[in-house]
Parts: sequence; C-alpha cells; structure tokens
Amino acid sequence: MTIRDEHAGSPDIGEMERGTPHRLAARNGMWNLAWTALCVLLSVWSVAWAIGAARGSTDAWAYCFAGLVLLACALWARRSAIRNSPPRHL
Repeated sequence: MTIRDEHAGSPDIGEMERGTPHRLAARNGMWNLAWTALCVLLSVWSVAWAIGAARGSTDAWAYCFAGLVLLACALWARRSAIRNSPPRHL
C-alpha cells in the first residue's frame, strides 16, 4: 500500500459555503494571523524607535510611546479574537 492509496479514501474538507465550520475556522485563523503580524510589526517599530531614542534622535520617544500604545491595542484585539473564536473541537 502506497501513501497515495492511504490518502485516496480520506474525505475532503467539504464545501466552503457561508456559515460552515470550515469557513468559520479559516476566517478565524486569518484574523489570528493578521493580528499576530500586526503585533510583531508594532513591537519591532517600538524597539527601533527606542534604540533611536537611546542614540539621541529627536522625538524618538514620542514615536516609541505611540508604537507601544498601538501594540497594546493590537494585543488586546488579538486576545479578544482568540477568546471569541468558536471552540476547535466541533
């Protein structure tokens, strides 16, 4: 028995129609990925401006503080998205 034979009998994931569990799981996964990417981007931005402030750049602390505020908002939204997602054991 080959690997192709083993997977030939496996059912497909089904239709991705509106309201199906697969579509909801895919949408929630994309939101989670988007919020995670935004959190990473904002944390890198804040660290970069903090390094700039340590080197003596003008107004760098303001940009660092703004990045930290936006990062806190993005982390809160990501946590809420994960908490409000449907359970994975349907």
